[in-house]
Amino acid sequence: MRGSTLYEEIDLAAQQLLGVARRPGRGPNAGVADARLEERFLYLPFAPKDYAAHTEALDDLFQAVADLRPLHCRYRRAKDGREDKVTIYPYAMVLYKDAIYCVGLHQGRNEIRTFLLDRMRDTECGTTERFDLPADFRVEDYFQGTFGIWSGGSPKRVVIDFSVKVADYVRTRKVHPSQEIEELSGGGVRLSLDIGDMTEVTSWILGFGETARVVEPPDLVERVRQELEHALANYQQDPEEKTKAKRR
Repeated sequence: MRGSTLYEEIDLAAQQLLGVARRPGRGPNAGVADARLEERFLYLPFAPKDYAAHTEALDDLFQAVADLRPLHCRYRRAKDGREDKVTIYPYAMVLYKDAIYCVGLHQGRNEIRTFLLDRMRDTECGTTERFDLPADFRVEDYFQGTFGIWSGGSPKRVVIDFSVKVADYVRTRKVHPSQEIEELSGGGVRLSLDIGDMTEVTSWILGFGETARVVEPPDLVERVRQELEHALANYQQDPEEKTKAKRR
């Protein structure tokens, strides 16, 4: 974000934190000014995006959110790559997996949607018009914990059994506000939660490999099974290649 106004705001707060980190120590270390505490705490981001080429769009979005002003831009659709000229009433900014999103009202469709900053072009923050933030707006209603952006649809009960190998990991993670954990015989755990969109949770489950098994709903069971079959197919040798190998 370096080069944007938002970066400067965050950097100011970071410098204040560094000032606290660089204070002389307490107790036996009282008076020690070179503890270098700021060098001994580390945050490893998921996969940080470089927004150096989007600083103007980032500033326009930040200003629109902060001042409750409409944001005009060209927005590229994910499904076909086409661009639409849209006006957004940006209610909130969200940093998810180190990508910047905006939750706001799509004025043309009169519906609240989630927009990715990367797909915005030719942004312009309104200078005269303003909008009112709905009294009942809660940004958390549009995200589902670790499992990302809410894409609509009625929530379904998801139940996953985890083996003893990863039980401690699952017990100590809060992945969704609705989650419930139940102990299983043999040391494993059962995780239950209500999820509306299955895209992110599918990838999350696959990351556990053989240590996770979906119990319900049936469509998620089938989705994970198909993903595993397709992944396995990538490692199965082509019949013609097997024949060539035998001849060699």
